[in-house]
Amino acid sequence: MLDSKTSFHTKREQAVAKVKDAIMMGRYQPGQSLKQVQLMADLDLGATPAREAALELVAMGLLVHESHRGMRVADLDCGRVAHVYGVRALLEAEAARLSASRATAQAIERVSRHAQAMKTAFANHDLRRLSAADTRFHQALYGAAGNPVLLKLIEQMWDQFPRYVLWQRPERVRQSIHEHGDIARKFARRDADGTARAVERHILHGLDAFNTILRTERSPHVEIDQ
Repeated sequence: MLDSKTSFHTKREQAVAKVKDAIMMGRYQPGQSLKQVQLMADLDLGATPAREAALELVAMGLLVHESHRGMRVADLDCGRVAHVYGVRALLEAEAARLSASRATAQAIERVSRHAQAMKTAFANHDLRRLSAADTRFHQALYGAAGNPVLLKLIEQMWDQFPRYVLWQRPERVRQSIHEHGDIARKFARRDADGTARAVERHILHGLDAFNTILRTERSPHVEIDQ
């Protein structure tokens, strides 16, 4: 049985996950004002977990707290996203290289299965399952490197921008699924350098698509670096 401290900690983690997912999947848009009571009502959270989750997401950069204005979802900034993707390319290419060099049959099967799950979710127009399959694909791929510190750093980078921006663009999703298939095939051959290059291309293509989307839409809540 959990003690009160452990139970509260679990509720806080669940609250963080709920709020983060709402931002990542586009339920809360960049620049949108948020109040604690709104989080409580929308996501079925208690007052303390909602407050703790908001504070943690401010520290992560997904939420912004401004004096006299309250809390809002962070704006999308092309410059910041470019920095995040640059770090991702370095970390994830190295993780892919390490993973492919020591890939087991079980790891290869998992990566292939999650790549197929992405295709199925896209065919069924299921954005949530698509996003979940994408996360599991990369976790399986990089987890095979056997370096939990590296995997943790990579996951922290994933939390730096809302993924829904790309997932709502069918042309980018199709390209991404093709790229995942290419990564999975090279991984299955235990081609370390080829897997690393395929992952790097995948990430940089994502950045290109992200920048194109932001500059095309020119949302009033989007900050564009000139």
